[in-house]
Amino acid sequence: MGAPMAGRLSNAGHDLVVWSRTPAHADALADRAEVAGSPAEAGSKAEVAITMLTDGGALEEVVLGRDGLAEGLGSGSLLIDMSTTGPGPARKVAKALEARQVAFVDAPVAGSVGPATEGTLAVMAGGSDEAIERARPLLEILGDPERSWHVGPVGSGQSAKLMVNLVLGGVTAAVAEGFILGRVLGLSPDDALDVLEGASVAAQTVRSKREKLRSGDYSDAGFRLALMHKDLRLAVEAARSARASLPGTERVAELYAGAKGRGLADHDYAAVAAYLASMAPLMDPFPADG
Repeated sequence: MGAPMAGRLSNAGHDLVVWSRTPAHADALADRAEVAGSPAEAGSKAEVAITMLTDGGALEEVVLGRDGLAEGLGSGSLLIDMSTTGPGPARKVAKALEARQVAFVDAPVAGSVGPATEGTLAVMAGGSDEAIERARPLLEILGDPERSWHVGPVGSGQSAKLMVNLVLGGVTAAVAEGFILGRVLGLSPDDALDVLEGASVAAQTVRSKREKLRSGDYSDAGFRLALMHKDLRLAVEAARSARASLPGTERVAELYAGAKGRGLADHDYAAVAAYLASMAPLMDPFPADG
């Protein structure tokens, strides 16, 4: 769970115990939370635990590993996982916790730092009706109740999040390709972006990424490119496990993988445009101000 989300829970009057795989992140919350020495210690002091981790492997390590949350959470407690892991890890962790009489909700979110700070994240939740009702008051602090959905049993929230990020990654890659096409055919950055924002179906993506596309500076990451690639890969793998094929998404995932290979993993995911620009040698390396 990030600092903005922890801050919202603290401001709402909840007592927090925090732990992070990056100690500095937990220490930054020391003025408003007790810092635990391990996930097990944090879990032993909590009625509800909330996790937000990089991927399924990290979730399993933090919850089921040595000194993990599962060792500390008591019977009758609840774990809300807000990571994007894919359905498999969510179901595996939920099953392990069920034996300990710990309820589980998977509740990945859509949105970045701004919505997390403002409490306007979209939330897609999976779990039993009882567990969701217990989680709902906290989810309504962290997310927008008008854009929050209980979509089915454990794992369903993950399925919905992969669906959302599949579309987001694909639309962003299409916007990036359109922008590069406009530029190599002679349009100025502003003209290309004005037309894309005003005339295309991807207007919201253009609006949110306009300054990054125009400047070519993707270093300030709202959502890291490496995480978008991970989510696209999870979507492809989930489709394959369901005996379905997503050939377009496979190609988009390859674009993000190529961008990672060019050192853009920790940049904003719109940096897929920088990777595409590297394959357009006739485009000006720096956008003109006009």
